[in-house]
Amino acid sequence: MKKKLSLKLLLLGVLVVFVGIILAESLIIKVKTTSLKKEPVFYSDTVAVLNNGEQVEKIGEQQGWYKVRTQKGQEGWLHSSAVQEKKFSLLAMNKQVKSQASAEEVALAGKGFNKQVEEKYKANNPSVSFVVVDRMLKLKVTPKQLKSFLEKGKLGEFGGGQ
Repeated sequence: MKKKLSLKLLLLGVLVVFVGIILAESLIIKVKTTSLKKEPVFYSDTVAVLNNGEQVEKIGEQQGWYKVRTQKGQEGWLHSSAVQEKKFSLLAMNKQVKSQASAEEVALAGKGFNKQVEEKYKANNPSVSFVVVDRMLKLKVTPKQLKSFLEKGKLGEFGGGQ
């Protein structure tokens, strides 16, 4: 009797784990790079740097931030603007049908352009310099610098607003 009960409990446990894995919400990094934060604030220490296309598992949520676990087992917080839900692709006649955009396509579309539009714009506007844009993309602000900026400017949680 005890063996049957133990077997049933074991099977129930395996089923619960399996359902949990299936129902776990997967997210994809949709920006070039983003920082996995220790706490759900932009100026928190960085746990890891994640790149476009990497997949994480959502394990919690708080005011626009997702608590996630990386494929390497690291846990931390990502802002919702840096990720998108992973969609499943449909299959038709043993051929994969593209039913979603890539994370890069979504990020570019959100900015209102794609690689072809950008190249055409550059070709049609040869006098426009992208040096400043390229320089801005290389700027790095530390969490400490960001927190100091917010405190001095009495912005966000340091100024009573959110």
